[in-house]
Amino acid sequence: MSEQIVEESRFLLYCFLSGIVITMVYDVFRIFRRVFRHGNFWIAVEDIFFWTGAGIFLFYMLYKTNNGIIRWFLVAGVALGMLVYKYSIGEYIVEIMSTILKKILDVVFRCLRFLFKPVKVLIKRMFGKGKRELKKFRKVLKKKLTGNIKKFKITLCKHKKGTCKRGQHETKITKKSRISR
Repeated sequence: MSEQIVEESRFLLYCFLSGIVITMVYDVFRIFRRVFRHGNFWIAVEDIFFWTGAGIFLFYMLYKTNNGIIRWFLVAGVALGMLVYKYSIGEYIVEIMSTILKKILDVVFRCLRFLFKPVKVLIKRMFGKGKRELKKFRKVLKKKLTGNIKKFKITLCKHKKGTCKRGQHETKITKKSRISR
């Protein structure tokens, strides 16, 4: 066999393995998405970072192995590696790993919930009593402020020589002011 054919076969194998590696890294993102659900915006941001990184990786790999010359059989090798991995074991790995991580996180969260239950009860008791007292304080404060505002309005109206521009207060104040004179 010719040395050039062996070299091209090696490049094809590198591209095939690169396709597998790229798909494995993308499966890490897929596992993360299954364990921690998030919206389309963050998925798009993750995809942009991933494909930018994958493009840089492929360019670097092609630059080192083939002097940066892009050949279609190398692109086909990457695509074939991606497809073979995805449809052979990729789906199973994503399913198994996401299930395992969900179970681990469930156990961790249950332990944390158990450990912090006394703290939660303490906070609830502290702020539960505070809420009732705060409502009582607001009610008393509102009554006092309303009474003081009424007194203030009456005082202002008295200083305007017995005439107040408010409808009901005018008659009461003028009667009171006439009596006091």
